[in-house]
Amino acid sequence: MGLRSSAGSALTLLVVAVVLAMLVGQQLGQPILLGFVVTGSMSGTLNPGDGFVALPPAVADDIEEGDVITFEAREVGGGGLTTHRVEAVTDEGYITKGDANPFTDQDGPEPPVQDSQVVAVAWMSGGDPVRIPYIGTAALALQGALASAIGALSAIPGLSGLGDGNVGSVMTATGVLLLAYSFVSGVRSSGGNDRSRSRSRGGAVSAFTVLAVVILLIVGPATASMVIPSGTNEITIVSSESPSGDPTVIERGGTQTLEYNVSNDGYIPQVVLIEPASNGVDVSESTLVVSRGEQLGTTATIYAPDETGVYLRAISERQYLQLLPVSVIIALHGIHPFVAIAAIDLVIATAVTAVFVVAVGFEPLRFRSRDRNRPLGERIRRRLRRYF
Repeated sequence: MGLRSSAGSALTLLVVAVVLAMLVGQQLGQPILLGFVVTGSMSGTLNPGDGFVALPPAVADDIEEGDVITFEAREVGGGGLTTHRVEAVTDEGYITKGDANPFTDQDGPEPPVQDSQVVAVAWMSGGDPVRIPYIGTAALALQGALASAIGALSAIPGLSGLGDGNVGSVMTATGVLLLAYSFVSGVRSSGGNDRSRSRSRGGAVSAFTVLAVVILLIVGPATASMVIPSGTNEITIVSSESPSGDPTVIERGGTQTLEYNVSNDGYIPQVVLIEPASNGVDVSESTLVVSRGEQLGTTATIYAPDETGVYLRAISERQYLQLLPVSVIIALHGIHPFVAIAAIDLVIATAVTAVFVVAVGFEPLRFRSRDRNRPLGERIRRRLRRYF
């Protein structure tokens, strides 16, 4: 492979990675690498369709006045991801405002923004975010094309749930596309002599390919078991002049204690980290190790400000498979939850690889011509029986 070909392949991979990151970020509501704006509230700084480099809050510096952040709004624009500038930092949260707007978001019904709502911080240069023109427009066009493709695929028998966001259907469609790509690549890369040799000797499946699929099928659900139950639980409280029987209505300057329970319905013990995700919250026990079928709990104390009004309180919950020492998981979580998840996934992938090497090895799994009339599943089973 020449230098030009290598550079072209690297550039293609980079473009694919950026596109995938933007599309996945759109679906997750969590900008990955890049974010973009679709309204004119930041016009003059970020015009509709412009993008910016989105830093995770864990790796960005402390949020200060003048920073541009992307947060999960409660009321602005009907709720959802909003990118605005921080006008002030207060004890109750951030006061935010679009550069083109005459009033702050908090002059309206939007409560002060909490750290738990912030999903990205724009990379700043000279007091403004680094702008990438039109990349949001391109992402929206790609999203539209993807929606059209999903609509077409959902008409195929067995993929009817694709348009409704059925995860199994999405994985099936992805598998079909990858299989088609592999088939086309194999046909294009095979020459005349190689083709005739393939007829006589039969096909072969790379052991690395099989291993990659096995790892994906195991690591994928394991990651989902940690990501899906994790998140931030928000509580809207009212700081009132007088106490009430409603636990969310607290006498101003007072407190309310709530029970917070977690359970483990899986087979592997879970390390659950429960932490305050806003001001005005204390957690009595932040680390719980929950065994299979067990339920444990802690208590959270909610504080009401001295001033009456409606306030937002939040508690963060992160769950991890206990495949590393608890102290290691806590340390990795302190860097970023994704770092802890990646480390646990690495442990799983390493264990799967070790078992695969011992049981199968890395020799190609060949299917000779005498077996060509046998079903593929039967040929794989016959091959694997040689190693067990």
